[in-house]
Amino acid sequence: MSRLSIRRLLLLAAGVCGGLYILRLHGMLQDKRLDRLMESIPQVEVPGWMTRNPVDSFRNSELSTSNYRRQMAVRDAMRHAWGGYRRHAFGKDELQPVSKTYNQRWGNWSITLVDSLDSLLMMGLHDEYAEAKDRVRLVDFTRSPPNHSVPVFEMAIRALGGLLGAYELDNDPMFLQKARDVADALLIAFDTPTGLPAQQVDLNARKPVFSGDLAIAEGGTVQLEFKRLSQLTGDDKYRKAGDRAGEAIEAGERKYKGLYPAFINTNTGEYDASSVLSVGAYVDSFYEYQLKQFLFDRKDTKFKDRYLRSTMAVKERLVARDPTSGRLFLGSWNNGDSVFVHEMEHLACFYPGLLALGAQALDRPRDLVLAEELAYTCYVSYAMTPTGLGPERFRFAGYKFVDAAADDVGAAAGSMGEDVKKDSAGMSGVDVRYILRPETLESLFILFRVTGDPKYQDWGWAIFLAIEKHAKVDGGYAAIRNVFATSSHWNLVDSMESFFTAETLKYLYLLFGPSDLLSLDEYVLNTEAHPLKITK
Repeated sequence: MSRLSIRRLLLLAAGVCGGLYILRLHGMLQDKRLDRLMESIPQVEVPGWMTRNPVDSFRNSELSTSNYRRQMAVRDAMRHAWGGYRRHAFGKDELQPVSKTYNQRWGNWSITLVDSLDSLLMMGLHDEYAEAKDRVRLVDFTRSPPNHSVPVFEMAIRALGGLLGAYELDNDPMFLQKARDVADALLIAFDTPTGLPAQQVDLNARKPVFSGDLAIAEGGTVQLEFKRLSQLTGDDKYRKAGDRAGEAIEAGERKYKGLYPAFINTNTGEYDASSVLSVGAYVDSFYEYQLKQFLFDRKDTKFKDRYLRSTMAVKERLVARDPTSGRLFLGSWNNGDSVFVHEMEHLACFYPGLLALGAQALDRPRDLVLAEELAYTCYVSYAMTPTGLGPERFRFAGYKFVDAAADDVGAAAGSMGEDVKKDSAGMSGVDVRYILRPETLESLFILFRVTGDPKYQDWGWAIFLAIEKHAKVDGGYAAIRNVFATSSHWNLVDSMESFFTAETLKYLYLLFGPSDLLSLDEYVLNTEAHPLKITK
């Protein structure tokens, strides 16, 4: 039988199996919109990033027909989002999908385009990728509009990370030169007494721009990108700048060795002891890069030690359980450590995935148990809302601290998903927006890669369907004003941040793919999901 005939049979079987699957697990077959979605999935070849023939993957049961169709649905969503950007904002920073216009808030660096390059290539959208690549050649990363300052953190992870990710998959030296242009522009910010960067750079005046204390994520989330750029170019100045900033963060005096206050003074290297202690906003990717710098180069063991110290401190000071819902969560301390806030940010939902990566790399099975419980809490924050989308911040009825090494962590794991209403009792929204964030899906993807448990694919699929139902508009995908409201146009926010195509859709696509599609043994993903090859 020819390959084409086999593929036709597989796609025919997928139509039946996929429909029955949805009927059994989600009870949504009567939703005509979802029927049309499944019927419209294009019958195309699997992208070349899969190292084996897709028919062989089906035979080996690694990539089921159902998950292949799910993956193609995500690919179709990427095509829709990109189509809106191409029609209404091509070459601009961000699409505004409701008004079908654009904004240039990142300094006219075509940031959605640059941030999306490796997603387009990975998903096999070759025509779209080729057009985007040609546009990148025209972007001048050495300049910005008058009176505009370039944000160092965002451009390090989105622009520099995006160009490096495209280079890793394409190997075109144009991308490497553009990456150097971005890094050279950002290096201006690192000319400070401590080596900690200023928050922004005025490229036209070639000077750093300061705006108060520095969030440690801003100083501690450039190291992977700078190290990889130094490897690729042979110029060590990038690595040295990143390392100096990282060591300044480490050297600052703090109460808890493994926990870092959110803000630090760029000129003195002193922490604001009254700032928040959490793994959420202002600090999240700093903790992420502790482990990922070790995974990137395992010869440098100090990052493993710092990750383990921080993990222990997070368990002791930030992990709590809500007695009402039974959910485990990651809270925060305000005013140093005087007020514990029993709320969790969507941003903190990256942390279960980080724990799972660490559990696998460092043989820490108890961390994996903790990761699975925390990931379920993040999923419940979605499943409890009428839209099926998760709020920016959610609150718990109460809290009690737990011993994360004790037997009660993981006790609820056996019943996860059986009764979402019961499991969300006492949980409520605080900041009820959904801005197309990726963190929960990031953790589901990593947990599936680590455990192979298909429930993570099912949870991710439920989230994808909610995005399709509530966030999809003619011009792309829009953020949601209130996840607890189901009214249509009023609830749409005219924003589609670049991380939606760079991260959210990429994690979904990878979630339904085989393990050799962007293997985590070969690549470490930066905090914007751009792949960087691991040092061997």
